[in-house]
Amino acid sequence: MRKLLGIVIPFLLLFGCSSTSTGNADKEKEDASVVSEEGEGKTEDGTAKDKEEVLDENKTVVSTKEQYLEKLSEIEKSLADLEDKIQDGTQTEMNKAQAEIFVRWDKALNEIYQTLEKQLSTAEMEDLREEQRQWIKQRDETAKEESLEFEGGTLESFQYTSTQARMTKERCYVLVKDYMK
Repeated sequence: MRKLLGIVIPFLLLFGCSSTSTGNADKEKEDASVVSEEGEGKTEDGTAKDKEEVLDENKTVVSTKEQYLEKLSEIEKSLADLEDKIQDGTQTEMNKAQAEIFVRWDKALNEIYQTLEKQLSTAEMEDLREEQRQWIKQRDETAKEESLEFEGGTLESFQYTSTQARMTKERCYVLVKDYMK
């Protein structure tokens, strides 16, 4: 939202200073009103809105859940170059690429978790914390089990990280779809 305001305000000032027609001035006042109302947690019609919702470029309300589903989709698209390295790279390149994939999904998971801390009640968050602790244990145990197929080989650590990345990605979607508002 800060980025949007950082773009909109200079834009309005630029056109406000150079505008000579009253039609443009009226439009600028309307746009400034929308920006002001956004800052106050209101929609265009002046009604209060959930602070987790924002206006997109078409001035439609987008929920936090929708925003995060889009972010997750963007992460998947951004990993294409790393997937290519996994398919065609050396073992070292494959390991580095897989580790980077895991890091990106883990970062997304942590961001989602922080957002949920703001959205959920204290009781809901405590339940989620316990569930998350159990999930982490399960993820790591599953990664260990799957990597044992390659025990002592060059693919052991790759498989471990690959499983962690896959399960972390899946967990991101579960948290967004099942918990986020």
